[in-house]
Amino acid sequence: MGSGLDNSHDDVKNMRRILSVSYSDLPPHLKTCLLHLSLYTEDYEIETEPLIWKWVGEGFLKEERGMSLYEVGEDYFNQLINKSLVQPVKIDNVNKVRSCRIHDMVRDMITSLSNEENFLTTIGGPQPVSLPSKIRRLSVQTCIEDVANQLPPMGLTHVRSLTVSNPAFSLLPALSGFPVLRVLDLTGCWEVDNNHWMDICSLFHLRYLSLKGTSITKIPKGIGNLQFLQVLDIRFTGIVEELPSTFIHLTQLLVVDMLDSIRCDVPRWMCSMSSLFSLSIRMKTLGEEDFQVLGSIPSLRELHIQVRNSTRGRHKWFVVGSGYPFWCLTRFSVETNTMQLRFAQGAMQSLHTVELFFHDVLLQFGDFILGLENLSSLENVNVMFYNDDDNKTRNVRNAIEKEIDMHQNMPKLMWEIWVCSNKTRNVRNAIEKEIDMHQNMPKLMWEIWVLATRLARLWRTCRLSC
Repeated sequence: MGSGLDNSHDDVKNMRRILSVSYSDLPPHLKTCLLHLSLYTEDYEIETEPLIWKWVGEGFLKEERGMSLYEVGEDYFNQLINKSLVQPVKIDNVNKVRSCRIHDMVRDMITSLSNEENFLTTIGGPQPVSLPSKIRRLSVQTCIEDVANQLPPMGLTHVRSLTVSNPAFSLLPALSGFPVLRVLDLTGCWEVDNNHWMDICSLFHLRYLSLKGTSITKIPKGIGNLQFLQVLDIRFTGIVEELPSTFIHLTQLLVVDMLDSIRCDVPRWMCSMSSLFSLSIRMKTLGEEDFQVLGSIPSLRELHIQVRNSTRGRHKWFVVGSGYPFWCLTRFSVETNTMQLRFAQGAMQSLHTVELFFHDVLLQFGDFILGLENLSSLENVNVMFYNDDDNKTRNVRNAIEKEIDMHQNMPKLMWEIWVCSNKTRNVRNAIEKEIDMHQNMPKLMWEIWVLATRLARLWRTCRLSC
């Protein structure tokens, strides 16, 4: 869809007709997924993974033989892409769309249809609000007090999905007034804190819960009441306590994302979470007990770990071998200061993609060895290396390329370097050390501004094509 359509009224009219026909030709399940995209504001860049997991929580996806629910969602999403109803924005090195946007004309169409069918009610959107007597899905985008005050209490008892932006949260009634919620997205609502857990834990029908970027600092035992919960996102929160043991009651959990949040040892009971598909976790160190637990989660397909120090010994490697089963794992990501991880023969035999993000490497006899050739199903290697030492960067890249050349599958390499000065690194390490010592484990938001030419080496990105 070209921008030149705006030049002609007839062209716009024809395109609207074409879009209407395209929508009419969609099967019911794709119509539902497309209408759901009216949830997002104009020009918003939509992340693919959270979108598909929301579809899971809404119940839009039905299991198909040989496919996980997420794979079904990916298939639906790709069909919308192929029909030019959704525009890809970011595409990774395996040609997967990681984010997308909706063309303005498509958004106008689905917003109109959504209103007609009472699919989604939006407060604070560009169009005038006419509140239906029974609201099924509610999106509160801006702080409009007079409209929020019109929300009928009885009408809220039917709301299945609630998405709220930060300034609007304070205008809503108590969350306990939404008893049949399946999807609750409070991303970025700073006013949400531990006082709201009682209401949240009473929402027994919840499938999807995002508290990303809120002010919560703990997870109560009452979370075990949410026995239908499938997706939990608690990234960028101030949680300082370990996960409660009642987590084990969440038997339908598919996704848990705790990056940039709680830093913990992996609880032993986690290996009994038989439905867990994707886990993103921040760990204190890499240890054998942690990996025994993680490797024994029976359905785990994706694992992303953040760890400040890879091993408890400063000059030790942590070797991942056949002793850690990881029966289904296809994607493994690790973020760490010093890369001290090595793959031995028989490790992670289903792994297709490995992603490595690190600041430094542990050299042994002058060599850097990852053991990538021991990952028998490997297809993609993504590396992000933060370093300003050209020789070390060259040696690391050469070592990784050598291992890839030795691999029978000749996996693709995506290589990215972030260069920062020693002074910058020293400052950050000092701050992180103090944070590690603090009893409250405060969050660190780190940003470097390049203010003059002579400071340009503080932060620059070099993308090297393979």
